[in-house]
Amino acid sequence: MYHVVEPCSDSGAYVAEPEKKTKINMSGVQEWLEGKGYNMKFTSEVIVVALHPEYDIEVGFYPSGKLLFKTTDKEIVDRLFEELAPVMEENKED
Repeated sequence: MYHVVEPCSDSGAYVAEPEKKTKINMSGVQEWLEGKGYNMKFTSEVIVVALHPEYDIEVGFYPSGKLLFKTTDKEIVDRLFEELAPVMEENKED
């Protein structure tokens, strides 16, 4: 479903984007995040920003399926991506 996770242009974060245009049920994603202990930093119709409970990394979730990881540690990004990509897939709207 996703392109390879890549550094953002400013190199202060990594981004993962779906290969195909998609729409995500953001309330389902937010519910899952809260259930896993994420600290909800900001929520709106266009983005949910949550703090991972273990890694203390902010992750942005977009209705388009895009994920934004605010860290330069690629190893942590890979771990987070493995955890979060299935959640985004499960919350795709047809």
